[in-house]
Amino acid sequence: MVRDPKTQDEDELIERTRDNTSPPKRRARRKSFVFAHTEIANPDIARDIVVRVDEDFERIFGSE
Repeated sequence: MVRDPKTQDEDELIERTRDNTSPPKRRARRKSFVFAHTEIANPDIARDIVVRVDEDFERIFGSE
């Protein structure tokens, strides 16, 4: 069964797009995204950059 998006309630659409994952999962997803894009540009230093940036991000913004 396929729903017609025009008939869905706006609140339901907003709720479906919310990120309900845990902070550790969001952090892992963020690191994976950054690593994949950094590795393309410079595979020799990608992992080091991702680790350092993740530590800086955690220090600056704290855990969620």
